[in-house]
Amino acid sequence: MALNPATHRFAPACAQLRVPPRFFLRPHAFLSQAPRHWVILDVNRDKYLCVDRRQFEALGPWVQGWELSPAQGAPVAASPPTEATALADRLLSLQILSEQAVGAKDARATVYAHPCDAVDPDSPETLRRFWWAHAGAFFLSCAKASRQLRKERFESIIASTRARKPCDRPAAFDVGRARPLLTVFDRLRWFYPRPYLCMFDSLALIHFLAHFRLHPDWVFGVKADPFEAHCWVQADGMVLNDTVGRVSGFTPIMYL
Repeated sequence: MALNPATHRFAPACAQLRVPPRFFLRPHAFLSQAPRHWVILDVNRDKYLCVDRRQFEALGPWVQGWELSPAQGAPVAASPPTEATALADRLLSLQILSEQAVGAKDARATVYAHPCDAVDPDSPETLRRFWWAHAGAFFLSCAKASRQLRKERFESIIASTRARKPCDRPAAFDVGRARPLLTVFDRLRWFYPRPYLCMFDSLALIHFLAHFRLHPDWVFGVKADPFEAHCWVQADGMVLNDTVGRVSGFTPIMYL
């Protein structure tokens, strides 16, 4: 059978076309941009990964949702450079990236405003009124947080904490109602036999406030050069269990 000349001329060019690779960020991975690195929080593995900024941004144009322009305004090539391809292979093996779009999310750095204020403790008079009235809720909350951190995977703790927050939360956090409770938590904390650690204290406070239908955000932040991670509790621009100066040194990477 004779070939159509037009089809015959087109076939070699068509054979040379390559579909550009496409990668997708998995929903359990969260990103934060630092001056020299991108930090990735992998919730499923409870691990952080620091990636050289130039290497990660070289891969960016082939990741769904990437908004940064290529370096120096260069056009996007048909395929990633060799170094970026090696990074993609590594992130695929760690299940941070996927080649499937199902369940994926856009590859964007987490955006969350730093607090501009902290809650002042209430007066000793208020403390005396509320101390033992809420001691039961305090010790139950601490015991639950301690048990979760000892027996549950990080991803399970994150999922259950996120699921408990109501979808129809009020527009503003009730600081007036929270202030005496925060004071009680802070003073009773002296009597709970566990070292002060941001993960435990934030999770216990989240549980404690939930007893009173108060649902602030649980925020995770990172630093790079050198690497450091921290978490705290925040609501409406107000940090509830830390200082503005300390948490402002961390870039948020995930919040619930």
